[in-house]
Formats: sequence, structure tokens, C-alpha cells
Amino acid sequence: MTAHFPSIQSFYSREVPSDGIGDLFSPTEAGDGFTSSEVEALVNPLSREFRPSRHYDACPIADIQTGPHDYIITGRMVNFSMSGGPHRLSANASGYYFLVISDGTAAIAIKLYCNESEYRPLLGQRITIGHIPYCSIATTIHPGRNGATHIEFHVDEPGSDDDKLLRCPLEVNTEEYDYLSGLMTLKSFLASGYDLGEGKILVCVRSVGPRRTIHPRKREGTLDLVEVGVYDDTAHCVLKLWEDKIPSAKSWIPNRTILLISQPWCQVNHHSSRQNENSLDVGIGYSSMVDVDPDFPEAMWLRTKIQDLAKKERVLVPFPTNIWDVELAMHGPNRFLYTLAELEDQVRNDNPPGNFTGKLSVIVKELNLMDHWRKSTTCCTECCGIPLYAKNPIATCKNCDIRQDLSLNPRVIGSFLDESGMIAGNKLIWNDEAWTQFFFGAAYEEYATARAQESAAEQSWRKITAFDANSLRDLEAQLLYSRATLTFGWSVELGRLCILGVEW
Repeated sequence: MTAHFPSIQSFYSREVPSDGIGDLFSPTEAGDGFTSSEVEALVNPLSREFRPSRHYDACPIADIQTGPHDYIITGRMVNFSMSGGPHRLSANASGYYFLVISDGTAAIAIKLYCNESEYRPLLGQRITIGHIPYCSIATTIHPGRNGATHIEFHVDEPGSDDDKLLRCPLEVNTEEYDYLSGLMTLKSFLASGYDLGEGKILVCVRSVGPRRTIHPRKREGTLDLVEVGVYDDTAHCVLKLWEDKIPSAKSWIPNRTILLISQPWCQVNHHSSRQNENSLDVGIGYSSMVDVDPDFPEAMWLRTKIQDLAKKERVLVPFPTNIWDVELAMHGPNRFLYTLAELEDQVRNDNPPGNFTGKLSVIVKELNLMDHWRKSTTCCTECCGIPLYAKNPIATCKNCDIRQDLSLNPRVIGSFLDESGMIAGNKLIWNDEAWTQFFFGAAYEEYATARAQESAAEQSWRKITAFDANSLRDLEAQLLYSRATLTFGWSVELGRLCILGVEW
């Protein structure tokens, strides 16, 4: 019996004759034979899944041998730049990204040919490369040409195990580490260290400014600029990020993100806003390397130092929640009356008891209501790592243009004292209801009943900020040198005294 094989025509759909006019308005279009996944793989080769057909060896960058090899390399991006037009070697690529990747053992440069819209590089991002076409100190990758070559840009969840990988900078041997050569303080670098050209600075992000458009004097067009405030325990300055490096700063957290910048670009700015003083412009140059949140002893020390400095310099510390039962602390059976000296001895003990509550009978020694009212700093908060002050409890951040809810500035209270010592008011963390009880005293319950539709604390803020100079002066005179009982809670995590309530 003869076997029947399918003909070529059986793979095509039969053409149906039409009247000619209806086809012009027909919504159905003939396909080109490619699936959506195949089209996506060609149009956006960086998004395709890598399915290797042979074995790839995971290899540190320092152990790479010259020539074509089936390697898998994983590292973090420490620098990059975009080049276009004249350097096209691929018909569908408008340019290439020059990427510098480091895994702690060595660094390698990669020319990645792709469209600018396909990928947005980020400093500190984890990258995996499969199959090196020809490896030396630099290599070239065309994601759409060779199916065996692949590059993957990971998006790690902050705090995850993958996010903690490959954070060790170059020239740091974790087993026999002594010091990082070329590392200097920011103060030394700004003074004369930038003349060496091989220096390194370890800084913390202080603030991230808004995106600005700059019109350069010596070239046509515009440039985007973001100024990032950085500092260490000796000095502070501004790190300028231009154009394609701006998105990297979006994930940087003020007072938390640490940057190790090797060979930072530095230039004297003779157009400083300060008279008779030249400032330094610090940036990321072509030969610079930036390690984001590096993992080595000096970075751990700076992170701890920054946390201590942030506690001292922070404008407002939010009141901790879900730690104490305020009603039980104020009116419960176990209420202990402390003096300031007894409280200091207990919290400075070698074995502190943990979080606890108590009461203090103190006298209001100093108030600064009028001073802060004149300076328009009655209310405050922090946004984008920058202090935000206003007379009203709502203000707009000038950096991100987002409306923020402000709290009463704890510095309106100068100090409290008792028979054993004195405590500064700016060291205290106040509950909203405690502020209301402090300023309005016995009238607080009546006020809360009359304004039941809104919280009493919110109404008290409106009332305080609506006072004129005479009303604030009268309130300040009424509270000054009066005695009050403060119900407090000690927070071990914050190392601060939190005021839960006030009784007159």
C-alpha cells in the first residue's frame, strides 16, 4: 500500500475569492508565519530566555583565559557609558553600551550592541554573561546575532540573598585584609588628594536632588543633571550625575546607601556661588569605578558611624508604634516615678532592662515657640534626606514636589529639669496626643469632644499653627516654669526617651 505524504499546499490555508470591496475594510490581516515570542526575541534580544545547548563553566573574571570559551561570568556594574552613531557594527543597533563589570577578583569591559530603548544600565546592578565570543580585557556582545551568547540583567529584591552577592570591591582579600590602598577621607580628597589621580573615597548618600536641564556653554543642546549630596565623618560635597547615570540614583537611600568611588573625576569650579572660594565638582569619569553598598570592614564602620551621626543630626525621629500600651503606662497599676539622674543610671547600665515605661516630674525651664515662629520652623519633617520646615503642618517638598505632613518641631521646647538634672527638649520623641496634652492641658478632653469628627491631635496642630504672635507669647508665658508629669517610654532601638502623655 502506497504511503501518502502531505503536499506543500496542505500547509497553506485556501484562498477564498472576495468581491474586492469588502477586503479593504476587513479587520483580518494575513500573518507572516512568526509567533509573538519569536518576534519579541528578534526585536528585543535582551528579553529572551537563555537555554544553553552545551555546558558552561562558572568562572571568576580573574581566571578568564584569552580566546573563545564557554564561560558564565557574574558580576556587578561599576561603570558604563553610551556610544552611538559612528560605531554601529550591527544593522539593527544604534550604538553600544560600554560596560565595566567587576566580581571582586578583577574587572572586564564589555561592548554591548543594542538599542538605547532596550536597556537602561544601573550602577551596582548584577549581570550574568553566558559564552564569551573572544575574551581578553574587553569583549563584544551582540545579543541578536549569536544564540549561544547571552547577557542577563538581574533585578534583585532589596535585602535578598542575591542582592548581597558580589559586593566585595577590588583589591580586598577578605581572608588576609589589612587596608584598601588609596582610600582616603573625603576631607583629604577635597583638600589635595584629587591631584594623585589614583585615590578612592568611601561616602554615604546624604540627599538626591531633582533632575535639572543644563545648557552647556561650549556645545549645543541640553544635558540632564542630578546632584547627589554625599558625605563621610570628615566632610561633605556634591556628586554630579549626568545623562544616562541619573537613573542609578533612583534606588539610593539617603543616610543608608554607601558608595566606594575609585578614581573619581574632579574639577575646580571657578564659578562658585561663594565669594572668594572655589568649589570642587566631583563626578564619575571614564576610568572611575563605583561600588554600591560594598562589603568590607571600612564600609561597615562608616555605616555604623553614619547611623550614629543620623541619630544626632536628624531633624525629626518618628514616634515608634506598637511598643507600649499608652493607657496602661499612664493609668495602670505599675507606675514608677523616676528622677532624671535615676533614669540616666538605668539606661546607661551595662545590662539595660530593655523597653520600659515610667514617669518624670519636671519643670519647663525653656521654651522657644516665638523663636521658631519667627523662623518659620514651627513644624518639620524630612523628605529626600533634606529637612523640611514650615509654619503649617502641611508643606510641599521642593525636591520631589510631594505634599508632606509635618510634625511639631521638638526644638520648640528648650529643656526640662528636676532636682537631679536637666534634659534637652530636642532629644525627646513626642506622641501627637502628648503634644496636645502639653499645650492644652485640662482643656484637652473638652476639645476632643467638641471636635469628635476629627482627631484632637490634628485639631491641636491647626490651633497652634494658627496662633498669632501675641497668642504664642501668652502660651509661652503660661507654660514657662510650670511643673508637669511626663509619662515616658524608653526605646532601646532608638536610644531615645519617648513621651507618651503629659499630666498637669
